[in-house]
Amino acid sequence: AFSREDVLRMVAEFVVCDDQPIAVANKTSFRNCLVAMKPTAMKADLPSSHDVSTFIHNAFIDFLQQLK
Repeated sequence: AFSREDVLRMVAEFVVCDDQPIAVANKTSFRNCLVAMKPTAMKADLPSSHDVSTFIHNAFIDFLQQLK
């Protein structure tokens, strides 16, 4: 199943684990790859670089909270 949350999580993982720039989420060629996997995807379904940055930040804060 294709969900916006799953795509956001996987794009964030791609950025962090593969040392990619956060701006890759806004690149037309990258967004076209996502649409190729789900042709009916709307622009709102695709994460922006802001979405990815916020997700990574929040995940890091959650990680730090778990260390306490």
